Amino acid sequence: MEFRSLIQKIFGNSGNEPDAPNSVRMELINDWKNVFFSSGLHTNDILVKTCVDVIAKHAAKLKPTHVVLDDGKKVPAEDSALSHLLTLEPNPYMTAYDMLYRVTASTLQSGNGYIKIKRDARGRAIELWPLDYMSTDIREVAGELYVKFVFLNGKRETVPYADLIHVRNFFQKGDIVSDVDSNLESVLSLLETLQQSFENAAVNSGKIKGVAQIAGQIGSDQWKQKSKLLMEQIKDKDTGGIVTTDGTISFTPNNTEPVAADHSQLDYLRENVYRYFGISKEIVANNYTEAQWQAFFESTIEPLAIRFSQEFTRKIFTAAEIAAGNRIVFDANRLTYATTATKTEMIRQLRPLGVLTTNQCLEIMNLPPVDDGDDRLVQTLNLVNTQLVDEYQKAKAGKEVKDDDEGENDSDGASES
Repeated sequence: MEFRSLIQKIFGNSGNEPDAPNSVRMELINDWKNVFFSSGLHTNDILVKTCVDVIAKHAAKLKPTHVVLDDGKKVPAEDSALSHLLTLEPNPYMTAYDMLYRVTASTLQSGNGYIKIKRDARGRAIELWPLDYMSTDIREVAGELYVKFVFLNGKRETVPYADLIHVRNFFQKGDIVSDVDSNLESVLSLLETLQQSFENAAVNSGKIKGVAQIAGQIGSDQWKQKSKLLMEQIKDKDTGGIVTTDGTISFTPNNTEPVAADHSQLDYLRENVYRYFGISKEIVANNYTEAQWQAFFESTIEPLAIRFSQEFTRKIFTAAEIAAGNRIVFDANRLTYATTATKTEMIRQLRPLGVLTTNQCLEIMNLPPVDDGDDRLVQTLNLVNTQLVDEYQKAKAGKEVKDDDEGENDSDGASES
């Protein structure tokens, strides 16, 4: 069977990309090191994994759209190839949901998420590959920035920074990559210790504990034999919690129960982890209200959407294409988790203003569209265009002036007669 390399498929002929002999390590201003490992957090901790999974799942539901700005309006572009990459199949082995999930998870865990852009001969994006890496090293070649990756299998690849979609989290330190000093180490360590107290309490609660007095001289063969038999009874799980002795042994049980950690202590530490990731226990438990969802979206998901939109736009398009108005926008239907009462009230307030079509109203209520529903706009007669109001007032003012002039003429004619 022929051996095929995924590294070769993603990066192509890496010999075309400058490597260590032709590159120099870039000296950064605020970074004290150039190598950043992706395993900064306790990735095997179930609480961290849960938090990362919750955020990544919601971030992966964002809808990327290629639009063109036309006089301030966002018009969907006709580039079906790019839309196919963004919304369905970024590469032959994963879906768009998988790609966004992977880069979000990497960003949350290490502070830096990377997507390799594979281009055709004309420079257009044809594949998008999220990268899992062990470390990165910033390099500079002829004034151009490169990132040297070391992967889990030991392979090394140097990629132009212009061909990397780079999403950063906690970008408070560093110049190019986010240098994350995890504050969770001590919290997770203490949380693990407290959780182990429950396991210890469960295990030790069924054990026989006490003080035994054995007749005879300590250290004698007979004393050692009796002590050994007593210890074997205590360790034996089949004793049912009962120790049998003879008249030469006096056993006083210790009824002190092991104490586990207080639940409030665990809740406090968990809340610190939730705050670190910008979520709440209600979001994690999928038991949130409309207000809680809106707060989670605005504080955690929306900032990710802004980062995605700006980074995808500036890396996928050329400067000329960006100047022509090309943008990639990540958006979400924020009304998905609104209550029926909120949706109904929104339609009731906006429909009479003429800003919602029939199909838009049906979409808000998660109902299928109808024929000609995109063209049906209604508006209350109580609302009038301001231009028509001005014209009406001018016409009315002109009529009043004319009526006044006619009244004066009639008065003059009467006096003359």
